[in-house]
Amino acid sequence: MTTERVWPDLVIPPGEVLQEELAARGLTQSQLARQMGRPLQAINEIIRGKKRITGETALQLAEALGTSADFWMRLETDHELNMARLARQHRGVAVRARGAGHVVLARRAGRSTAR
Repeated sequence: MTTERVWPDLVIPPGEVLQEELAARGLTQSQLARQMGRPLQAINEIIRGKKRITGETALQLAEALGTSADFWMRLETDHELNMARLARQHRGVAVRARGAGHVVLARRAGRSTAR
């Protein structure tokens, strides 16, 4: 029996999660920027999806918000991977995981499968 992983059709940008976290804590972008020692523009660009969360930014967010840097890095990585997956699906290529890290690419038009 083969189990296929289900991937989301909706990709949530890490900046949206950051914006919700700030709202839940009653913090403004300016307050976070000051806590992190970063320009307000950098925080705003992350929230608007114009700037990635880098390793250094993840460390600063973790310190400022009492979270883990891994959390922010996973959000960024998952976002990038899911965006690539959706772009590939949009181009007509389905991606299915197969045990031991193998990937099967199958053209949706019914063409042959590459293994």
